[in-house]
Amino acid sequence: MRSIIFAASLAWAVGMSGAAYAKTLGIVALLANDALNIDVIGGATEAATAAGWDVKVIDTQASADQANAAMSTFAVQKVDAIFVLAFASSSIGSGLEAARQADIPVATWGGEIAPGIVATTSGRQVGDDSVEFLLKEVGENADILALTFHPGKLCIDRGIAFEEGVEGKSGVNVTYNEIVVPGQVQSGNAFAQAWLTSHPEGGDKKLGIWSCWDEPMSGAVAALRQAGRTDVVTVSINGSPQAIQLVKDGDMTATVWQPAYEEGKQVFQAILDAEEAGDSWEPKVISIPGVVVSSENVDEFMKDHPAK
Repeated sequence: MRSIIFAASLAWAVGMSGAAYAKTLGIVALLANDALNIDVIGGATEAATAAGWDVKVIDTQASADQANAAMSTFAVQKVDAIFVLAFASSSIGSGLEAARQADIPVATWGGEIAPGIVATTSGRQVGDDSVEFLLKEVGENADILALTFHPGKLCIDRGIAFEEGVEGKSGVNVTYNEIVVPGQVQSGNAFAQAWLTSHPEGGDKKLGIWSCWDEPMSGAVAALRQAGRTDVVTVSINGSPQAIQLVKDGDMTATVWQPAYEEGKQVFQAILDAEEAGDSWEPKVISIPGVVVSSENVDEFMKDHPAK
C-alpha cells in the first residue's frame, strides 16, 4: 500500500514540477469571438504550444480598462510574456507599467512600439489596399458611408488610411459613423439602413460603404439585402470566412484578407527572439502583405486558403 501511495505522490510531484517549468503566454484579446482575433490567437497558441508554453486568454470586450486590468492580472500571475491585441499603446499605460515592474515583455498586434513593447504588427497596408480598391470602383464622384471604430488600434490605422485616401477628392462625400461594441453587426445594420434611406437608388453619384472590419459590414450587407439594393459597392477588411463567403455569393464587393494567423505566429517568435537577445534586442514591427479578395479572385483564394 505504501509503495502505491509513494508512486502516486511521485507522479504528482513530477507533474507539478513539469508544470512549474512550463512558461506561460498571457493574451489580452480585444474581442475573443471576433474572427480575426480568433486567427491571431490561434497562430500565437500554435507557436507557443510548439515551444512548450502554456497560453491563457482574457477577453476584454474592447474595453481599455479591462485590457489594463488583464495585464495587471497577468503580471500578478507572473506569466512569462503578454500579448495584447489591437489596443493603442497609449491606452494600456497602467498595464504596461505593471508588466514593466514584473519584468515581463509585452508584444502587441496592431499596436505601436512603445517602452516595454518588444514587437508589434502593422495594419496600415490593408487599410491602404481597401480604400484604393473602393475608389477604383466608385471613382471620384461618390457618396460613401464609413464605419469606424476608434477604441481598436487596427481600426484607427485603417481609418487613417481611409481618410488619407479620400482626402482632397472634392467629389467624394463621406458620412462617418462610429460602430458600437458589443453589437457591431447590429450597429452596422442600423447605420446602413439610415444611410440607404437618405441615398436612394438612381442618383447621379456612385455609392459605397467602407468598414474597418468585416462584422459591421455583414450587418450593412443585411440592410442592403432587406432594401433590395444592388447599386452599392461594399469593401471591408479582415477576410473572415463569413466575409469571403459573402464575396463568393456576390453580396459583398470585396474584403481585404489580413494574414492574422501567421502574424500571431511571428509575434510569438519575436517574443522568443527578444528573450534570447536580451538587452541587445531592437523592437520590431512585423508587416505581412494582405490580399484584396473580390469576384475576380475569390475562387482561387478559397482554394488556396480553405476555411479552418
